[in-house]
Amino acid sequence: MSTLLEALKTERGRHVAAAVFLAGLSAMFLFCGYEFVRSPVEAIFMDRVGAEYKPYAIACVPVMMGVMIYGYGRLLSAVGAKKAMAASMLGSAVFFALAWTMLGAAGRWLAFLLLVFKESYVVIISEQYWSFINSVLKDDEGKVFNGPVAGLGALGSLVGGWTLSRYVMNLGTDKFLLFGAVIIIPALLLFWNACEKAGEPKPAADEAGGRKGHLHLSILMENRTVLFIAFIIFSAQVVATALDLRWTQLVQDFIPLKDARTAYMSQFWMNVNIFSFSMQFLLTPLLLRYIPRRGILTSIPAVHIATCALLFFYPSLALASGAFLLFKGMDYSIFRASKETLYIPFSYDTRYRAKQVADAFTYRFAKGVTGTWISAMKAAGAMVAPTFYPALGVVFSGAWLAMSFPLTAKREQPAG
Repeated sequence: MSTLLEALKTERGRHVAAAVFLAGLSAMFLFCGYEFVRSPVEAIFMDRVGAEYKPYAIACVPVMMGVMIYGYGRLLSAVGAKKAMAASMLGSAVFFALAWTMLGAAGRWLAFLLLVFKESYVVIISEQYWSFINSVLKDDEGKVFNGPVAGLGALGSLVGGWTLSRYVMNLGTDKFLLFGAVIIIPALLLFWNACEKAGEPKPAADEAGGRKGHLHLSILMENRTVLFIAFIIFSAQVVATALDLRWTQLVQDFIPLKDARTAYMSQFWMNVNIFSFSMQFLLTPLLLRYIPRRGILTSIPAVHIATCALLFFYPSLALASGAFLLFKGMDYSIFRASKETLYIPFSYDTRYRAKQVADAFTYRFAKGVTGTWISAMKAAGAMVAPTFYPALGVVFSGAWLAMSFPLTAKREQPAG
């Protein structure tokens, strides 16, 4: 099974395609809603709190993530994957709807909480999509379907970013929090149908009901592949945080008005999603088919070493935007599609529990550690030079590159 068209000629291929593309359509709505809240929340934070306090908010994200992932693990044990996903989506929709009603009366604390929650909810839900897809697909099917399915999520982000950039100046930033809440509902319905089509993934008897732990953290020590994924996610997200903080500084310096910042940032994220969408449908399937996984997963950090080095020597808003765009576009497309195929052979608890820790928690924990470190430096009176951020990106891109080799080493994959 080497191409999408060949896969659709088989009965299993058509059955699998129906389920995973329903999940992809669900992700399209979810990520459209995420675009409705991402830039508005950033703009609200800048307006009410200030970009210089963003590292403090980022430092709080791991705490929020830890609480939410543990709650998800308990739900997974009690009601299963389908209902746990439904609860995650409904809880997020209710949060944003309530935040919208409170914006007028609430103080800086709500803007702070919004940023922390925005950084947390989408990662946890996103990993649940991939847990489902990795449970439905076989390894060769993942190389065929992962790119197009992830491309539907990128399409949703693209539509959401375009809508936001087109209408935010007329409708205002705050209303998009409500829009982001409402659009989660069709995402939930589509995902529910995907589970009905494919069948809800079930654990083996020894993992049922969270018998090995609601998070089953021992997998991280037992499975070298998952452990290296966690290390790489940590390094990659330090790079992402460094680029994000430098980009945020430059946006605040060059664009002083809230709605104008929202429009600029939404246009930026729309460009990220155009790049990601193009990668998913045009390049990712070809790269996964013709280039070994090691070649893909080692070349990505090498690119980021080069872009961070350029930003170090030639600082500008345009170059910061370009480096950050390239990171996010590749992260959402080829890096994600190739990394997810590593999870397919593993057990239910690896795909649904350990994955949340290795991918989702580590994803934001890295940002939190970076934010805490920078916040502590500032609190101690240290001067954090603008060049610190791209230099940090170079160092951790190098660490990421080094760990990509043992991640992709040929070895027998453990079952857990």
